[in-house]
Amino acid sequence: MSDYTGGDLDLRGLRRGAYVIVGGIACALVAGALMLREEGPAANTPPHAFQGATPLLQPAPQPDRVSYLEEKRRVLAGYGWVDRQAGIARIPLDEAMKLMAAQGGATPAPAAKPAPATKAGRTPPILASGKEAR
Repeated sequence: MSDYTGGDLDLRGLRRGAYVIVGGIACALVAGALMLREEGPAANTPPHAFQGATPLLQPAPQPDRVSYLEEKRRVLAGYGWVDRQAGIARIPLDEAMKLMAAQGGATPAPAAKPAPATKAGRTPPILASGKEAR
């Protein structure tokens, strides 16, 4: 048979514990209010509220995002000039990879001599070609 009689729970102790918890919360709230009144607002609080116009938000930005990404894909897949005066053109990525593979991955030789060794922690000087250095 069971020895449980139902009277093992001390309700007075539970009530006292609840009072201590509620009293601690109340003391913390009063202390926080007193500190705010004594010290003032936080240091990172702006001196006045923002007075500018609110930003205009799109109700549905998804169509604009789709068109933006489509435009970027079109630019990446097409030919065009980046800087016509300097002779810099844009070609599709697949074509660029084919050209690099045909060249064996060789890159043009650098025009300047390598920088001399410097002390640890120092950045070496930038060397310019003859025309740019004048």
